[in-house]
Amino acid sequence: MAYTGIILFLDVAGNTGVAEGRPGQTPRLYDARLRREDDDWEDTWGRAVGWIADRLYVEREAVEAGDLRLVVEAPIFTGKTGEKNAESELVTKCLWACITGFARARRVMVRRVAVSTVRAAFLGNGNLPGKVAKPLARDTCRALGWNPPSLDAADAGAGWWWASQQWAPDLTPPVHPYLLKRGAA
Repeated sequence: MAYTGIILFLDVAGNTGVAEGRPGQTPRLYDARLRREDDDWEDTWGRAVGWIADRLYVEREAVEAGDLRLVVEAPIFTGKTGEKNAESELVTKCLWACITGFARARRVMVRRVAVSTVRAAFLGNGNLPGKVAKPLARDTCRALGWNPPSLDAADAGAGWWWASQQWAPDLTPPVHPYLLKRGAA
C-alpha cells in the first residue's frame, strides 16, 4: 500500500527550501529564512529548532500517528572545495543537525538523500551543478503546476517529488521530458 502521510522535504541552508504535502496532492513550496544577517550562531540554531518544533506541533496528530516523514538533502562532508566558504558549510551542517536531531527526538522518521540522487531522478542528470540544476528544477516544478517562490523551494520540490516517488510511485506525477513541456513552463 502506498504511503499517504505527510512528506516534509528540506533543502537545508540559511534560506531553507521547504516542500510539504501528501503524495497525490500538490506540495506546498516555500522558504524558511533560518539565518539572518548579523545573527549570532545561537540565534540561528535557536530559530532552526523553533521552526521545526512549530512544524511538528502544527502536524502533531500526524507525528503521533507516525504519519509524517522528514527527508533532508544530505550535507556534503567532503569535496566541493572552493564552491562554499567555511561559514556557509558550518551553517548548513549545524542547521541540518539541529533540525534532524530535534525531529528524531520526537520519533519522526528522518531520511537523508544525496542531491545527486534527487537530480538524477527529477532532472535526468545527477551531476548538474546547482547553478544549472536549480533553474531546471523550477521549470519542472512549474510544468507540474507547482509554483516555487524561489530556486531553493524548487530544489525542495524536486526532493519532495523524489520522496513521493519512493513511497507512493502510483500517486507521483511523471517528470519524463516527453511528458512535460519544461521550456514552456
